[in-house]
Amino acid sequence: MASLFSSVKLTIILLSALAVFVLLGAWCPQISQSGEDKVVEQFGQQTADILIKAGVADIFHSPAFLFLIALLTINIIMGSCKHVFPKLKLLRLPMPKLQPTQISKLPTNKTIVVKQSMPACTDLLLGWLRKKGYRAHIEGKYLTAEAGKYGRLAPTITHIGLLSLLLGLTISSWTGFSGFAPAVPGESFSLSDAQHSHLWIGSLPAWRVKVNDTRREDYATGEVKQWYSNLSVTDSKNNVLKNQIISVNDPLQYQGVDIYQSSWSLKTLKLRFNGKREQLNLQPMGKIFAAFLPLPDQAVIIFSVRDQYAPLRVFAKRKDWEAPKLLSELLPNQSINLGDVAVTYDGVIPQTGLQYKSDPGFPIVFFAFVLITAGVSLAAVPHRQIWAYLDKQTISSEGDVFVITIGGSTKKGKQSLSKQIESLAEDINKLGNYQRDNNALSDRKTLFKVIDEPQTSGGNSLLNAKNV
Repeated sequence: MASLFSSVKLTIILLSALAVFVLLGAWCPQISQSGEDKVVEQFGQQTADILIKAGVADIFHSPAFLFLIALLTINIIMGSCKHVFPKLKLLRLPMPKLQPTQISKLPTNKTIVVKQSMPACTDLLLGWLRKKGYRAHIEGKYLTAEAGKYGRLAPTITHIGLLSLLLGLTISSWTGFSGFAPAVPGESFSLSDAQHSHLWIGSLPAWRVKVNDTRREDYATGEVKQWYSNLSVTDSKNNVLKNQIISVNDPLQYQGVDIYQSSWSLKTLKLRFNGKREQLNLQPMGKIFAAFLPLPDQAVIIFSVRDQYAPLRVFAKRKDWEAPKLLSELLPNQSINLGDVAVTYDGVIPQTGLQYKSDPGFPIVFFAFVLITAGVSLAAVPHRQIWAYLDKQTISSEGDVFVITIGGSTKKGKQSLSKQIESLAEDINKLGNYQRDNNALSDRKTLFKVIDEPQTSGGNSLLNAKNV
């Protein structure tokens, strides 16, 4: 059972299922974000009822989603404890010392024969490697060097980030809430209708939100520029606890609840017919809002307005007309006579759509994304290891020489590591020429040879095989 819950296959299955839930949530408007009317508008009443009843319209609060998050959390915890966290011990272990035969079996290796002093060879090796960012250490004949060691922390940091993400989502799912409230100026609403999970253990605030005013700001072209709402947070005695004008991307924040400007529209047209007040519902028609007043003989009066500051345009339409005819444009308190009826324009009532949510796990989720980003970034750091063995040998005709067997290993950037070792060999060659040019070896011949074939045997056999 433990192996099942810690398996990578189960992780892939759960992540795939989670992706399906996210796609469904993106496809279907969520009640907690835009209200039931948006679901009905997009799918129709019958389909919307099915989606709401099935929980698709509030999928992130469904028991199935919570169960999936819990199962994925268990899977990542067990998988991390079994496959990832134990590898942290390896970071504390020193690199092993390798013999020449072992180094020659590494993916990248060179054997260098050079007539130099031992300090000159070791100083060059250590200086060169440290300059390239390696942590190099030499002990007797053995040299070890390592770079990008902490890139091996990538899986651990990423898994901790995933666990933190799931923890934040769990806290928000069990204690957070969200909702959508359409309201007109002068109205107030409570958060008692907030949407939350069926297994919820949180609590809702007792304060209310009052809409003092709301307006739309347009560009000169008529395109929407911004929506604004003047909101007040009030207690049970109508005392104002906080007041703020919000807009898109500038929410009101109070006691862990964020209230966002989500939508805006004109709800009602206010008219007077021969002095009698009437209200007509406005419908969105592209960039404008329109209300329709049916008349006898299949005629209709159409009222259209762009915002609460624009003039009201009055059209008439008969069945035998190809298009509506403009009768007049009215500013607030202006009138037009339609037959024996005086129609006076008293203005419009705007409606603001406010989305609110409490997300207690957000700080943890934010921290989780930082960790995941750091883990992914560390995964791009190549972990490189280099070993070298310095063997002093004697040739009767030349005296003492050093055979340097050097090799490296990495899982990323193998070609780059190979170039580094080639460059190191060239630098050793330059060191030999420098000492020879400055008569450091007097009239003795400086011997340097790079042998491309890997070393297969120790002692003088290597030198004899190459006729040194």
